Amino acid sequence: MFWLLLAAATPPVPALAAAPCPTEPRTLAGLRQAEDRWVAALEARDGAALACRLASDFTDNDWQGAVHHRDDMLAHLPQRPPSHLRLTDLTVRIEGATGIVRGLNTQIAPDGRTVGRVRFTDIFVWRAGRWQAIAAQETVVATPKP
Repeated sequence: MFWLLLAAATPPVPALAAAPCPTEPRTLAGLRQAEDRWVAALEARDGAALACRLASDFTDNDWQGAVHHRDDMLAHLPQRPPSHLRLTDLTVRIEGATGIVRGLNTQIAPDGRTVGRVRFTDIFVWRAGRWQAIAAQETVVATPKP
């Protein structure tokens, strides 16, 4: 998935618990569940859950044009600012073993302020009984001024 803010330094990847990764059905509802689990892992800063969701070859093209790999995402997760991610305008589709989720992500700070909004595309593949993210891309959407 995506973050609106990443720290500049790259600390080592934290050790992750060896809990089994949850599975989802190979359906539109299962793909949507995978997207929701990704968001929940980011919000909770849950490295084990995020590691389950991101494929080993995952890459993210962020809203600033930078490319981040799976290890980058896992390393920066503890520094992620607290916020709620609200997904809207979702389209979910499956083509063979590939799932595509597009939508609008609004990042909301604990005080209720909108921190940022991005249009995103997340690409998943069906592997080992679950949807694993292999790519993400974000584009900033201007936040209306009050």
